[in-house]
Amino acid sequence: MSTTVGRSLGAFRLPIIVIALLASLLLIVPFLILVSTSWTSGSFILFPPEGFSLQWYAEVLGDRRWMGSFWLSIWESLIATVIATVLGVAGAIGLTRVRSRQAQRWVRTLFIVPIALPPIAYAVGLYGVNMDFGFLRGTLVTLVVGHALIAMPYVFVIVSGGIARIDPALRPAAWTLGARWPLILWKIELPALLPYVLSGALFAFIVVFDEVVLAVFLLPPGVQTLPLKMLSAASEAFSPELTAASTLVSVLAIVLLAFVPLITSRLSRRNRPSRRRTPAVPAVAEGVPE
Repeated sequence: MSTTVGRSLGAFRLPIIVIALLASLLLIVPFLILVSTSWTSGSFILFPPEGFSLQWYAEVLGDRRWMGSFWLSIWESLIATVIATVLGVAGAIGLTRVRSRQAQRWVRTLFIVPIALPPIAYAVGLYGVNMDFGFLRGTLVTLVVGHALIAMPYVFVIVSGGIARIDPALRPAAWTLGARWPLILWKIELPALLPYVLSGALFAFIVVFDEVVLAVFLLPPGVQTLPLKMLSAASEAFSPELTAASTLVSVLAIVLLAFVPLITSRLSRRNRPSRRRTPAVPAVAEGVPE
């Protein structure tokens, strides 16, 4: 830690390093124990595991109930993520068009409020809406909309941070060149914000995929998302199937978290202006021979 931050810590440098290492162990060790219990050849979750076997992964991947819940969660999360991304990006870009600072603060607060709402209160309210409108019963519409509204603030915040890093002179320059707002949005703002949009969509997908409170209230009878299926498995029979499914979900999340930043960094490098200096062209006075 020879950086400015490391030097500024002074005598607190070593305690902070120790606390960071302990916090890392608290996050990593439980995950390693979870993974190891899914390798057991026994019928119960024990640590250390009894032998080594991948039978529980085969049980999960071959069980229609587990895979049905998995694919339901995937498709429902993707639809909710698309809705949340569209609303979050539109809100973040639209907020830049609001001239009043007071109005900007109110609109920004309204977009962030869903993060502060207790999930149980939000679920009960949506359940009432689901009961009042009979055509919504037995469908996933309310759940998808609820998940989209929960995930939208994450997209809004991340894209708003990206907008703050765009050169504010680009939009007026495009206006002076005759471009109108649809062209500015499509050719200037969205390409520059694409890494932030992808990052926001990733966070939104993870939040929606792991959400279970709304699923308890809003799913039709006999239908379960993967988190709800895991919750039911934990309450019914604490078998290694649960840890195997948890490990598979964790690996999927790690792959996404590792893959998306590679794409966003590549897009960021592509959108950066080239630093190559253009060769100077000698000016020749009009009418003067070279």
